[in-house]
Amino acid sequence: MTAAALGQLAVDTIRTPREVARRLMDLKLPRDALWTALALVVVLNAALYSASNMIAPPPDDLAVPIVAPVPFALFLAAGLVGTIYALWYVGRTLGGAGSLGDIMVLLVWLQALRLVVQAALLVLVPLSPVLSSLVVLAAAAIGFWILLNFIDVAHGYGNLLKSLGALALSVLAMALGLTFLVTLFGGALAPT
Repeated sequence: MTAAALGQLAVDTIRTPREVARRLMDLKLPRDALWTALALVVVLNAALYSASNMIAPPPDDLAVPIVAPVPFALFLAAGLVGTIYALWYVGRTLGGAGSLGDIMVLLVWLQALRLVVQAALLVLVPLSPVLSSLVVLAAAAIGFWILLNFIDVAHGYGNLLKSLGALALSVLAMALGLTFLVTLFGGALAPT
């Protein structure tokens, strides 16, 4: 696939997310290719995150911690993998028909699109912080819309409200799982 074709696919994702979801799922990419693509977007995201912190570090008065690239990449990878499995499992529980590969290809593609937005923001933030804030809001809203459509197509619901429910329950499941892990291991990690 050429850069022009990828660019057109990105534009099509915004215009017709349902059609793009079908096209991506029809590729039937092998699982090892999907894991490699996931690793690539995670590494590129961590590199851009690191570059953005070097170019425009957060102000000291915001008290935002700067995380090193490797822990950031590990956190992002865990979050992305957790989201993929949660959307797959919860979606199937709610009567969806999506395979793990379907969910994975769609979320990796969505993460790649977010990577493009992050790269654009790297250039835009120093030029116009106000405009960059608007781009972040627009990207979040469009990304949410695309995700709902991707979930709907992957699981074959035919109902965006059911997709919203699957997304909400997936977030809840991940929060409960994280709470369980913190409870389980938090006591052992806490200073005495």
